[in-house]
Amino acid sequence: MQNNLTKSDLRNKIENLEKYFSKYKKQDAIKKLDEVKDRLNNQEYKIAVVANMSAGKSTFINALFGKEVLPAFNHATTDSATYIYSKPNIEKKAEIFFSDGKKSITVAQDLEKEIKQYAQKDEDCKDDKYKNVEKIELYYPFENLQTSSSEDFSITFIDTPGPNSIGDYGQKHKDQTRKVLNDVDMALFTFDYGQLDANLKSDEQGLWNTIKKRCEKDKNFEVHFLINKIDMAMEDNFKDVKNIDDAKKNWGIYEQKAIEKLKKAANSYGVTEPKIYTVASKFALLDRDDISWDSPLESFQKKFKQIFTDIWEDEYIKYLGIAELENDINNYINTSVKEKILKIAFDNIGILKNEELISLTGRVQTLSKPKEEATKNVNQALLFLEGDAKKLENDMIARFKELSHKAIEEINDLIDSAIQNELYSKIDEMAKIAIAYAQYLAVNTSAVLAKKRAMENYANINISDTKPIIALENSIDKNQVLSEMQNYTKSLFDDYKNNYLDVIKSSFKDSFAKYEGDISKEFRQVKDKLNSQLKDALDIDIQTIKMQTVDIDSTLSFDVAIPDSVLDYKYQKAEYRKESDSTWYKPWTWLDKKEVKTQDEKHTLTINPQDLKKSLEKSMTESVDKFREKEKENYKIAIRELRRKNSDIFQDFRINKQKEIDELKEAIGNSEKELLVVKKQLEDFNTLTKE
Repeated sequence: MQNNLTKSDLRNKIENLEKYFSKYKKQDAIKKLDEVKDRLNNQEYKIAVVANMSAGKSTFINALFGKEVLPAFNHATTDSATYIYSKPNIEKKAEIFFSDGKKSITVAQDLEKEIKQYAQKDEDCKDDKYKNVEKIELYYPFENLQTSSSEDFSITFIDTPGPNSIGDYGQKHKDQTRKVLNDVDMALFTFDYGQLDANLKSDEQGLWNTIKKRCEKDKNFEVHFLINKIDMAMEDNFKDVKNIDDAKKNWGIYEQKAIEKLKKAANSYGVTEPKIYTVASKFALLDRDDISWDSPLESFQKKFKQIFTDIWEDEYIKYLGIAELENDINNYINTSVKEKILKIAFDNIGILKNEELISLTGRVQTLSKPKEEATKNVNQALLFLEGDAKKLENDMIARFKELSHKAIEEINDLIDSAIQNELYSKIDEMAKIAIAYAQYLAVNTSAVLAKKRAMENYANINISDTKPIIALENSIDKNQVLSEMQNYTKSLFDDYKNNYLDVIKSSFKDSFAKYEGDISKEFRQVKDKLNSQLKDALDIDIQTIKMQTVDIDSTLSFDVAIPDSVLDYKYQKAEYRKESDSTWYKPWTWLDKKEVKTQDEKHTLTINPQDLKKSLEKSMTESVDKFREKEKENYKIAIRELRRKNSDIFQDFRINKQKEIDELKEAIGNSEKELLVVKKQLEDFNTLTKE
């Protein structure tokens, strides 16, 4: 491909081929060209910002805008994916789409104020009109990031909801984020400097594994890692600093440590040369937006002025990190991405040209031979296609069938094994974690902290017949604790389910690779025999036949019902006794009595581990057994569909080639005239497609 090739050049090539195929009535080729043209004209490059809650995604995107547009607070606010379309001088507006059947609306007035309302969680909405938002399409210009090109393609920027939100939103946000992440071309995986260690040690949300799978599956997928709120590292650097010289020595130490930690984590997930950026989004936004009189930006800049003096502005801009990231993304889009998109179109055009050239030159060669020899060769080719080629094809299909049966058996065994190891064997562990969570909730621990402590200490829980009794200081709402416990147990199962999917996907990848390799070998052998016979007779090459591949998505929903018998809350009133309150020398008090507390009031919570375990086993069995059969059926269908597609590809090729040769045989009868026609057609082809 020429390095300076443009979209305009490719359009010209397509138009020339369209003229040629229209003149010679080749509708199949015209249809393929339409597909190439449509993909070329509607190329969209998608970039998603993904992170755990409170990593500062929205603040980072606002810094790219240079204005506070998206809601950005210290708790999860973005409740639905926001698709950002940015062009210079674009009309600022938002299209809001709802999940409850409400008609979508357009917002243009008070956009910055309104978008914050529509993007927040339903539970934070004071007005019902802002609830049930499924997706937001925001049209708003970034300050420097080039997100569109009038000639080549468009860029869509996506802000995803934080996947570690709790409550009813947790799984919704995880699913939305994974769905977006599996659909985009680039991910900006964002971390909070202050929570970096916790996020690197745990992958409960599955973001690391989803990114790992994308990198393995798609060589064109890009991921950039962002450490946001990097300004917090300054506090670590200057903790014990007493003078400016010490500050200079300590500059950048903890920033570099954070980079090394993230690099190590990325390597462990198969990203060997991670692109890591540090950004101070809050200060980048303050720098670009209108600065209020009490902005903390001045004191932040003061550190750079003191340490770097004359070059402080360069170091300050470098530290903010936004400009470097914008520049790198712009360069990548305008070089690598552009080249990839144009190359795909160029290659597809080349395939169509090559197919037609092979067909025309083959016809010219055949028609140029003496009629007797040409007829003999054509008959030989037809005899082969109608006889031996059919037998080759049938043998190939029979072998495909054997291989697919074997692959189905292997995958069924993998599913059974993975379900046992990643789901059923985890019931005790799940019960222990749920019990620990309920215990911490019962003593008024917050839900977030209760989850953390439950994960840290669940191993100490005993789920034998003994029923732990927890003494409480105050009364509790047993039903509320039970409900929270049930919701948390469901989220636990979702995490185990994701572990299952990660394990099974990896195993299936190997199994499918073997299956696809086996049928590819059979396919190639038959293709080579077919190619050899036709080449000997007619100089025809069938190199454009391609294998099909397969991919599967697994879905598993889980409902758990924890019976009331799992928790038993009891309240016992304080006990008192009456004692004499008289004084011997005061006769009028001799009948007085007073109440003395003999026992304080008691609040106790009793947990029945066995009932919990039984309910988990029952819920899991009902859900997983249905899933197991559906999962096996999905893979069976996928394997058989792969077998059918490749069989059809081969059969279609053989039939079409037979049709072409039949037409060629007819043309041989008037070979001199037909040869002139084909030569003129070849001349037109060469003229229109000349480089």
